[in-house]
Amino acid sequence: MGQPYNPNAPVQQARPPSMPQSMKCSSCGGPLSPGSGLALVVCEYCGAVTTMGSGGAAEVIQKHYMLENKLSNEAALEAGGKWLNKGVLRRKVAERSDLGQVTLRYVPYWIVPTSVVADFQGTKNVGAGAGTGMMMHGDTGAKKAAGAALFALTMAAAAAGSQNRNQPVNTQQVVRVRDRIQMQYNIPIVAVRGYTKYQPDDGFQFQLQSKMNFDKRQTGGVDVQSGDVTEAEAKSQEAAALSHKFAEKQAKTRVDNLESIQVYPTTYDGELLHAPVWFMEYAHKGKPMFIVIDGSSGSVIEGERPSFSLW
Repeated sequence: MGQPYNPNAPVQQARPPSMPQSMKCSSCGGPLSPGSGLALVVCEYCGAVTTMGSGGAAEVIQKHYMLENKLSNEAALEAGGKWLNKGVLRRKVAERSDLGQVTLRYVPYWIVPTSVVADFQGTKNVGAGAGTGMMMHGDTGAKKAAGAALFALTMAAAAAGSQNRNQPVNTQQVVRVRDRIQMQYNIPIVAVRGYTKYQPDDGFQFQLQSKMNFDKRQTGGVDVQSGDVTEAEAKSQEAAALSHKFAEKQAKTRVDNLESIQVYPTTYDGELLHAPVWFMEYAHKGKPMFIVIDGSSGSVIEGERPSFSLW
């Protein structure tokens, strides 16, 4: 189990343990030539991933899975085009953009199971039919009844004070909210430091029900990436930080004004997933942008697009 996330704690960059300059794959015995700074080395013969264990000895990652690529080049371009054009103010963006390089790679992600508990408070504007005062998680029936009675008295007083029947009565109420969020996520953390800008941060999830044991023969000769982000770093920094973002986003759907939030994520031992990722480069009105698409589901993992484009 991990430790509760403290957003005020100083962030320390975790460096991957140094790999020997030459070693053998513990799975097939083939030679490995790890590059500088790598934490995960993919065997070019059998596809097994070797990492440095806590004791300093090289070991093969046992929980290593993959997803099958189901998209052709044309299907990937179509999925990217639909995403670019999504929205009333972005019609024809794809047609008015210049397509650059399109590449398919198998990219390693740490899948980090994370339990999130968050306590928050704020205010919510409510109309007729809602109680006044404090809305609390787990309110009793007596409290709800008291709130309803208070609201009825407030409405009666407002109506009595109105001198004109046609004059609208202001029924807008500001209610204080204190509640708790509990969520479970399988957070994907990209294990290649140079791909940080492609990290999904809006709750994207791979379809793990379709995963299978990693078999390099199933990649179709597509480039399989090694990685330089350790599982410990993925758990303690990246997953914990994303948990805070997800909880805050969820809290803002329950209040109009979020005043404070305390997030307590707990991360658990995960697994390594090599996912087929389509990288697309394009330019819109001279501005370079990108899209990355999950080749298994056809969903956009992350990307850039104009906020609007009418011509």
